[in-house]
Amino acid sequence: MAGREYYLMHKNVRVCLMEIDDEGRIARIRINQAEKEHIPLGGQMNSTKFHEWWRDRAIPRTRHGAGTALQKLGYPSTGSALVNNLALSLSDCYWIMPRGADLSWEEVNLFTNDFVDAFGEITINQDYRVDLRKETRFDCAASQGELQKKWCIAADGRRYMIKGNYGQSYQQSLNEVFASNLHRQQGFPNYAEYTLADVRIDGDQEGLGCLCYDFCSTGAECISAWELLQTVKIKKNESYFYPLKEVCLSMGMKESAFSSFMDYQIMTDFLITNTDRHMNNVAVMRDPDTLELKGFAPIYDSGNSMFYNISYEGLKHLNIREIKTHSFIEREIRLLQYVQDRKAVDLDKAVMDFSIYKQDVFERRIREPELQRLYELKMNLLQSFQSGKDVWKSDYIRRHT
Repeated sequence: MAGREYYLMHKNVRVCLMEIDDEGRIARIRINQAEKEHIPLGGQMNSTKFHEWWRDRAIPRTRHGAGTALQKLGYPSTGSALVNNLALSLSDCYWIMPRGADLSWEEVNLFTNDFVDAFGEITINQDYRVDLRKETRFDCAASQGELQKKWCIAADGRRYMIKGNYGQSYQQSLNEVFASNLHRQQGFPNYAEYTLADVRIDGDQEGLGCLCYDFCSTGAECISAWELLQTVKIKKNESYFYPLKEVCLSMGMKESAFSSFMDYQIMTDFLITNTDRHMNNVAVMRDPDTLELKGFAPIYDSGNSMFYNISYEGLKHLNIREIKTHSFIEREIRLLQYVQDRKAVDLDKAVMDFSIYKQDVFERRIREPELQRLYELKMNLLQSFQSGKDVWKSDYIRRHT
């Protein structure tokens, strides 16, 4: 069955003409050669990469509550939801316009126009029954990640995202606030600040989530490290660290800026045991008009940290030198080998208040002393690292176990 034709737009620039079927699949692409520099970076290498960029734009079908949301809103797939909502996002300035339509970026963008994120509302509260699509021209149907999320508009017009948690614990949201507190104490300016938020869970019960304000706008869009890495060929089993550095420098980032940000992020992630700094949780900012790189995006998505998915008994027997992570390499402790400035984190300002974890559900509160004990062990490892010890090397591990 033939699809309908849409222009892929970058603000008001017509990037290409695409044929898209009812399930949101692209059949044909015709690039506007005069504007080819506006092709999404993740789709510039070849048509396969372009199709992958488009698929990744849709809300993951694996997001908690996505199936219920699709059913209640009448969408057969997340791809069809993406198309129906013009592929609009609060992370960048790309969208689609039906061929023959008379629409502009100023009329449709989510940064300045009202919207209601009905899809996100349902994933957080699955008893949500009102179809708010009647109240707004466009929903928000482009957002990465599997955790329940909902975009909202504050009274002052700022956009913010509310996130929930996996399972019966609030720890992922508490972790986001804990990480924000650490960055604030360090005096590090480039982070997304999270605060706690009341959310409805399991019907009409109250629970804790977290929120942060959007750091993107009509003048600043976010491009993930994963998308940047689609512009270069990577050898099998090669770490993403150096290819990412190569791409960032080729786009105009200074080597000192790359290193200082990465040094700080790697060391603070190590402190809080963030095991989920994958390449969609690292990003750069770009001017959508000039295509000029602005630098790294604020540090965000630190919720999968502080041993959130390890049982209380498991915490007691954990070997902090053998933690595995989703990042440049698998073993967390070996990430420290990428750090150039070992003093990028001030450990005197890394002494933390753990009382925030008393706000978790009752049966999880007993974890607080164990979380503090493990954090202090990580602090000790970083102290050794800062004094010149290569703590990831086998001879060091042998002497200290």
